[in-house]
Amino acid sequence: PRAMPRKPFVGGNWKSNGTVETAKTLCNSFTGSAAAWRNKVDVVLCPIAPHLSLVSKFVKRSPIRVASQNVSASAEGAYTGEISAGQLKDAGIQWTLIGHSERRTKYGETDAIT
Repeated sequence: PRAMPRKPFVGGNWKSNGTVETAKTLCNSFTGSAAAWRNKVDVVLCPIAPHLSLVSKFVKRSPIRVASQNVSASAEGAYTGEISAGQLKDAGIQWTLIGHSERRTKYGETDAIT
């Protein structure tokens, strides 16, 4: 049997940029154009951590998915500033960007860590 072709994937990493207003504007732009690409490409947005819930609400009725920009290697506990996989899952976040070149360069993250 012949394998089905993979659907292209586009991820938008917002890095450490954005305000509530810019998040709303970007989400409105993406959701407003979704009819043109809905069945052609998977789209995942990676906003800053404080905006994960907000962006998820903005794109709720669209094919757009939301990802965190990082996830802790540790479970819940005394890890100030970290967000665990369980916490992201509990918040409805199913995607996470890991292994980014910036984190490898600036924070020394390796394949073993990711």
